[in-house]
Amino acid sequence: MPDTIGNITVPEIAPSGVFPIVPDHQHGRAWRPEVAIHQFGGGNAKIEQRFLLGTGAKRFTVRRASLRDSDRIALRNFFESKYGAYGAFTYNAPNDDGVGTTAYTCRFANEPLSWEMVADHICTVGLTLIEIPAAPPTYALNSTVTRFPTQALKDALLSQVQRIVPLVKIQPLQSGYPVIYVSDRRCTIGGQLYQARLQEFDGIQQGMGGESDDASFTFGNADRVMRDLANDVDLYRALIEFSLFHVGQGIKLDLWKGDIVNWSLDASPEFKVTAADGLYELNLPYPTRKISRTCWKHFNSGPCPYSTAGALDLVHFPDADASKCDKGYETPNGCLAHGMKRYYGAILAEPQGVRIKDNSTGTWGFGRSPLTSVSLVADSIYDQVMPEVYTDSDMPVNGKMAAGRDESDFYEGLGVVCEGPVTFGTGHKLDGQFHHGYPGTFGLRTVPGDDPAGAQDWFSLDQSGNQMRSSRC
Repeated sequence: MPDTIGNITVPEIAPSGVFPIVPDHQHGRAWRPEVAIHQFGGGNAKIEQRFLLGTGAKRFTVRRASLRDSDRIALRNFFESKYGAYGAFTYNAPNDDGVGTTAYTCRFANEPLSWEMVADHICTVGLTLIEIPAAPPTYALNSTVTRFPTQALKDALLSQVQRIVPLVKIQPLQSGYPVIYVSDRRCTIGGQLYQARLQEFDGIQQGMGGESDDASFTFGNADRVMRDLANDVDLYRALIEFSLFHVGQGIKLDLWKGDIVNWSLDASPEFKVTAADGLYELNLPYPTRKISRTCWKHFNSGPCPYSTAGALDLVHFPDADASKCDKGYETPNGCLAHGMKRYYGAILAEPQGVRIKDNSTGTWGFGRSPLTSVSLVADSIYDQVMPEVYTDSDMPVNGKMAAGRDESDFYEGLGVVCEGPVTFGTGHKLDGQFHHGYPGTFGLRTVPGDDPAGAQDWFSLDQSGNQMRSSRC
C-alpha cells in the first residue's frame, strides 16, 4: 500500500537497473552519524553537548582512474535516466575482504555528475552513492511529556551524547482531514509512521518579553507532494506541533505548538512553512480587514451560501463555473455570475453620472443649462484599514470618502464609516455642513451594513446608477 501525506499519495520510487560501472580497488564505504553540537555560553564556550541525529545512511565512493568513452556514455545515460538523485537502482558493492559483492539499493548523491578527460577516449570520474534503507527503524514509545522533561529524561539528558529524532505533526482545520506526521527520516514511533519530509527547522525559542515565536520549517518537495497537499487542503491556521523523541529513553517531548501563518514554494525542491504561537494574534495590528475590491468570503461557505441562495447567470456570463469564484463583482466568475450580489463582501466604487441643471447659468425658473456631472472615486481609500466602532451612545466618527460629485449648488458624497452592522445617530456633516434635503425624499441616506444587504443597501451616491455594490459598508 503506498504512503500518503494527508490525502496525497507519495510516489513510490521502485529501484530499477544496475549501476553500470565497477569501481577501482580504491573504493570506499562510509557510515557517518549526523551530529548537532550545542555550545554552552559558560567556560569560554569550550563546553559543548552533542546530539546524535541519526546513524546516517551508508555512502559509497566510486572512483575510476581510467574510464573508456563507451563506459562514460553508459554512466551519463544511466544518470540521466534516474533524474540525478531522484531514481533508485541496485549497486553491487565490493565486499571489504575483496571477495564477491553485496547488492544495495542506492541513489546518486545530490551533486552533479562530472568527469575529467585525460585523453581523447579516456577520463577519470568520481561520484558518491547513498543507500536507501530497506526498512525504516521502529521505536517503542514509553511515555509523552509536555515541554518539561521528567526526572528520567533529565538524567538521560546529562549524557555527553544524545540521540534525538525531531517530529512534526500538522492538523488542518478542515473537518475529517487526515493528520500529517513527518520527520527528518522515515521511522515508526509508537506505531505511528513518520514520513521523511523535514529538512530544517528554526526559530523555536522561549522569550520573556511577551513576543511570539515565529518558527519556520522546510519540507522536501522534489516530488511536488507538498505542493499537491497545499492545493488539496487549506494549510492556513493549521495546527502544527513540534516534538523531540529521545531514542534511549523512548520518551517523546512535545516541545512547541502553533499555527501555520504562511507557506511558500518555488521551482526548488523545498516547501517552506512559517508558524507562530498563540501570542501571534495578540501582536497583530487591529482591525485586520482592509477596504478592498476583492471579496473576503470563502465561496459557498459560511457567509457565502451559494448552494442555497445563488444560481448561475449563464445568459450574461456564459463561462461561469458553479465550483469556484474569482472574488469579483461583474467579473466572468464573480458575484453577479453566481446570482449573489446581495452577498458581495467587498467595496466597489465606480464613477456615476447624473443629469442636472447648472444654477450659475440662470434662475431656478428659467434659463438653466443642463449638464452631466460625474462623480470622482477616491482610490486612495483602498488598502486602508476598515475601522471598527464600538459605542453605547452617539459618537462622532470620521468616515472615509469613497466618491463625491458636484451637483451645482450642492455636493454629494459617499463615505465608508466602519464595518457593519451599525446604527446611525444624528448630526451628520460633510465639509462642516449639515445634509440638505427633505426627510424620506432627499438628503442623508444611511446603510446599516447588514449581511446580506437589504433591498435599499446599494453602495452608490443615490438610487440612480449602481444599485448593489457592498453588503458591509
